[in-house]
Amino acid sequence: MRRIQIARFQDGKFQDRDDLVAEEGLVTVEVADGPTFSVAITPEAVREFVYGHLLGRGFIRGKEDVLEYREHADPHVGLPGEVFRVEVRLRGPPTVPMAKDLIWTACGDTPPDFPALGSHQPRPVIGPEVLLALPNLVAGEVEGFRLTGAYHYAFLFDFTPRLRAAAWDIGRHTAVDKALGAELLGAGAFGERILLTTGRISADIVLRCLRAGIPLLASQGAALLGGITLARRHNLGLVGFLRGNRFNVYSGEGWIRSGPPAPRTP
Repeated sequence: MRRIQIARFQDGKFQDRDDLVAEEGLVTVEVADGPTFSVAITPEAVREFVYGHLLGRGFIRGKEDVLEYREHADPHVGLPGEVFRVEVRLRGPPTVPMAKDLIWTACGDTPPDFPALGSHQPRPVIGPEVLLALPNLVAGEVEGFRLTGAYHYAFLFDFTPRLRAAAWDIGRHTAVDKALGAELLGAGAFGERILLTTGRISADIVLRCLRAGIPLLASQGAALLGGITLARRHNLGLVGFLRGNRFNVYSGEGWIRSGPPAPRTP
């Protein structure tokens, strides 16, 4: 965050005052013998972001697939914020995820790379009352949003539930990438993790969980149809509008309660 001077109009008059704003930087990742891509992120936890992004996009399956990682500050003149250039060399030849990774509706054929994602077998890992408590467990972690209104957050819990990773960024995807990267560089026990995010859940967020092997995804926001469709195909637990004393279960009820799931129409 950075403190700047602004003019605020309130109660019929202007007033000069200081204000905190979220910073954005640029990370350019160069994959040896592969693609180069640039992403605007909050300029911190760059390594975690890169590893999480590579995992979430299907470039790697584990941290051991990154054979070399080199990070450079790149002082470009005229660009706002901090700029980083990261060079990575992977164990195998990378593939470039295309737009077919996204499921926009419930119609159409399944892209050929989806079956490799596998399918979960839901089993009770968390009770409804514990799930409702998750937002309160991270209430002290979202100071950046309260100060700026500009950040998304992603949290990984174990089934206890205990907070294992916390990440924030100006983008909801990049916040998730940072949380995945932190876990990948640590215990890497994705099969025993719950992802809580503050952003809406789209198909590409669901894809990140499926590729990492996370069984349960929850958001305080909405779930989009593409994400719901994809989650149901692979039995991912998907929860939206986790607020106050309620939440919606869109897929994988078996992760939260015992008994056969109610029938769902994709």
